[in-house]
Amino acid sequence: MTGQWREFLYPLGYISTAAFGSRFLVQWINSEIKKESVVTSAFWRLSLVGNIALMLHAFIQVQYPICLIQSLNAIISWRNLNLMEPAEKQIRKQTVIAMFAGAFCLTLFAFSIQGMFLPEGQSHWMRVPVSFLQKKTQSVSLLWHLMGYTGVILFNSRFWVQWWLAEKQKTSQLGKPFWWLSLIGDPLSLAYFIRIGDDVNLVGSLFGLVPYVRNLMLMRKKQATQGQT
Repeated sequence: MTGQWREFLYPLGYISTAAFGSRFLVQWINSEIKKESVVTSAFWRLSLVGNIALMLHAFIQVQYPICLIQSLNAIISWRNLNLMEPAEKQIRKQTVIAMFAGAFCLTLFAFSIQGMFLPEGQSHWMRVPVSFLQKKTQSVSLLWHLMGYTGVILFNSRFWVQWWLAEKQKTSQLGKPFWWLSLIGDPLSLAYFIRIGDDVNLVGSLFGLVPYVRNLMLMRKKQATQGQT
């Protein structure tokens, strides 16, 4: 796929931005109504749409770490929906781990194949995308890439921690670790996406800042109320 086609297809990534922004808006509204931090199936359905859309976007734009992370997160979103089903319909944790391994191998294989068709010398693991707003590829140092993907991994680890806790408790919920990791990882990711001018991931990182803080406030308020009773 040529650079012109990648630039033309870049706006498809905004589908993931809309899905990710909507999931936190829906979650925030439901939490305000119930006066506590809650998660519904709508959150995970919108997450799954966003995961798949961003995974495809990252593959087209040749961003291996983001594509890999979103493929794993898509499994987590699906698993949370599965945990909301009756116990007899829930699959085993070992099956979920096998799905993670399969997603890792498939993503690695897909990028390896894609790399065979890229111009010689062009990185096929951490490419800086070109959008309509940014008409030329920026030169970004390896240090920026390492810092950026550290932030991306830290930011997305909130879902891995959430998944692990959900597996232990056999129920889908968003606890304090999820919201704290969101607040810690978001600034690093945001700085990186501003640096490389990646509009899709930049806007997506901006959407959740208020809901992150508000959910922690609702949790603290509920804990204080319970402590008084």
